[in-house]
Order: sequence, then C-alpha cells, then structure tokens
Amino acid sequence: MRTLLLTGLIIAGIISTAVGGISGEIVNGLRVLSNQDINSKNITLYRGDYVVFPVAEGESRTLEVKGLEIVQAFPSKEKDKSYVKFKKTGEYDYTYGAVKGKITVIEYEQPNYHAVNAQQAKEIIANISPLILDVRTPQEFAQGYIEGAMLLPVQSIQREYGKIADYKDKPVLIYCATGNRSTVAAKLLIDNGFKNIYNMRYGIAEWEKNGYPVVKGSAKAK
Repeated sequence: MRTLLLTGLIIAGIISTAVGGISGEIVNGLRVLSNQDINSKNITLYRGDYVVFPVAEGESRTLEVKGLEIVQAFPSKEKDKSYVKFKKTGEYDYTYGAVKGKITVIEYEQPNYHAVNAQQAKEIIANISPLILDVRTPQEFAQGYIEGAMLLPVQSIQREYGKIADYKDKPVLIYCATGNRSTVAAKLLIDNGFKNIYNMRYGIAEWEKNGYPVVKGSAKAK
C-alpha cells in the first residue's frame, strides 16, 4: 500500500529531487527519496530526517549505513517503521541493494531558525510567550507536555499548518521527544513563511531531565 501511495505521489509530481541541494522531498513528515537520488550515489539529508528509500512493488532491497549501525529492509515488515531516522551529522558510506554511495547528514540552518537547549527554551517561554508547538503523537503528548503547548503532529503539519498561520510573524517554539521531528517541523514551517522559529534541540527529554514541569492528560482541541 505504501509503495503504491509513493508511486502515485511521484506520478503526480509532488516529489522532487535534491531541492536546494537536499535529496528527496518531505511528504507527511517523511523525507521520500527517488530512484534518481539513489542512482546519483550521493545523498544529502538534514539531521533529524525520517527517510523513506524507494522500492518497486514486489522488490526487496536492504539499506546498510556504515558508522550509524543502520540495517533496514525496504519494504519493511513492520508497517510503522518503513523509514530510517538519521540522528547524527557526518558523512557515511552506504549500500542500498546493488548501489553503493555516500550519505552526508548536515544540520539545518537558516537565519530565522534557532536551536536552543531546555534552559533557553524555558527562558524564551517566560520572556516572549511564543506559541509552543508539540509535534509528537497524541499518545506521547498525553504522557506529559509543556504547559500551554498545542499538539500538531509532524505528520499533519503540511496539511494543517493553516491552523497556526496567524503566528507566521510571531515566535514559535517547537519540541518533540529528542529533537529530530521538531527539526523536520521547523523546516516545514519556515518553508511555509514562518519567520521566527525556535527548536528545542534535545526535546522534552532534556526538559524533564532538568526537572522542569510537564502536564499530563489528553490533547484538547485548539
């Protein structure tokens, strides 16, 4: 089903390759690579990307990335894990089926993007009252969230960013569990015209490690 969906997206022209030097395109919070990306043998990604590698229907290919301990079959036997998360910057050799190449993972940087730690995030909340955006799942949110946070899962941002369009010129603080999904979400918002984005680089995990308070309970409609 996922293969057919991605094929349909490619045919529709939704997925483009190497926009701005970065390989693939973001679709529903995932960075989807094309066969053209793979055949170029040089892939560039952002740290935090959740990456889907192309595979034809009925085909099976295995991705191995040296230095990151990644061994992942596509399509995955686990429906919820048909992607690979790239958590660390650096340059890595990879094989994907018969193709060998290099993957470069870089940090996302823009003038209107600021990576902050938990202490800085706490000060930002106290001093400038940003929109606090939690981009995890509803289940994660219910386990504990920062007071005042709005839940908008990263998978939904492309469809629903209009809900927060009034904040395009205002400060927005984004967080997830450990700082990967929030980086993807930050890029999506900046691509849609948001001008003042703060990303809590190590997520709510660092927030709680510092002993800062969280609220528990299910998400409320905003």
